[in-house]
Amino acid sequence: MTNEVQAFENKHMMLMANVAQHIQQEKEIKEKTKALKEELGAAMDKFGIKSIDNDLLKITRTTGSTSKSLDTTKLKNEEPKLFAELLEDYPKITQRSASLTIKVK
Repeated sequence: MTNEVQAFENKHMMLMANVAQHIQQEKEIKEKTKALKEELGAAMDKFGIKSIDNDLLKITRTTGSTSKSLDTTKLKNEEPKLFAELLEDYPKITQRSASLTIKVK
């Protein structure tokens, strides 16, 4: 470990510990929220309710669906020349903001 990294860790260990704790709590909350939504969706299905709007929530139940899209990875692997031509003719430029990726261990 370089001296700079070690100095950074020494200075900011509490901050990193707080971030790790919050990420873990967020994960637990998301899991609980998912379970609650599934339970609420099942209850709505049971009662035949498609939407509800009250003082607490506005909920709209949508049915599952299937969509069709182009498998660009497969196209690139199986038809590289065609893929290159299509990319040349129909480019899509996407700007991505800088980000910080953190995984809790």
